[in-house]
Amino acid sequence: MPTSRTTPRRSPSRRKGWLVAVLAGLLAALTAWAPGAVAEAGPVLAGGGAAGTTVADAATPRGDRGRDASSQTIAPGDPIFSGGARCTAGFNVTDGTDVFIVTAGHCTSVGSTWYADPQLTVPIGPTVSSSFPGNDYGLIRYDNPDLTPEGGYGLGSPYVGRQVYIRTSQTGIHSGTITALNATIDYGPDGVVHGLIRTNICLPVGAGGGTPLFGHNDQALGIASGGSGSCSSGGTTFFQPLNEVLSSFGLMPY
Repeated sequence: MPTSRTTPRRSPSRRKGWLVAVLAGLLAALTAWAPGAVAEAGPVLAGGGAAGTTVADAATPRGDRGRDASSQTIAPGDPIFSGGARCTAGFNVTDGTDVFIVTAGHCTSVGSTWYADPQLTVPIGPTVSSSFPGNDYGLIRYDNPDLTPEGGYGLGSPYVGRQVYIRTSQTGIHSGTITALNATIDYGPDGVVHGLIRTNICLPVGAGGGTPLFGHNDQALGIASGGSGSCSSGGTTFFQPLNEVLSSFGLMPY
């Protein structure tokens, strides 16, 4: 007589373990083929972790949200992209006719055309001026009528001891104090920058050159140049004063 054979069934726990192993293998394969991260242009700005007070995006004021590709508004703290560079929109300014983004000069010195998304499908416009080293600021002109620059920020004056904060699209608000004016930072082969605002804020990972510095009542003070620190125990960040940029080009906050 033929012998019947019963195929053993995997127990639920074994089936679950098999499924987890398969999914883990797929995840590893996808990770291995994932595109590389977009690199920050110019001097290294960000440390690890976070410093100061962090506020979740959902609870923070305007400009503190992570903008997706479908958003048509560019606010201070939003990421901007050019080729392999990722930097940050500082403040929107105007000469009465055109509107510009002020960001770090070490960014605009390596990027000629800027976009609102890492896929480079939503153009903002070209770099029209760049000053680095010596200073660290540049201007990007809005040439895309479908984008709306966020404005309404007043210009403030930096002074030692002033309470300040930064806004980043990834982690919200980080606060600190101005510790010196007319500071100098040496980027080695990239050059020396003078006349900066020094703070005890540490930029978190992903916050790029141009990150905006605010005083109370959303007063615009400066844009990030560079700094140091682990961010887990504090740090130091230097900012290009915004009033110098505005006076150099005859501009005003948008």
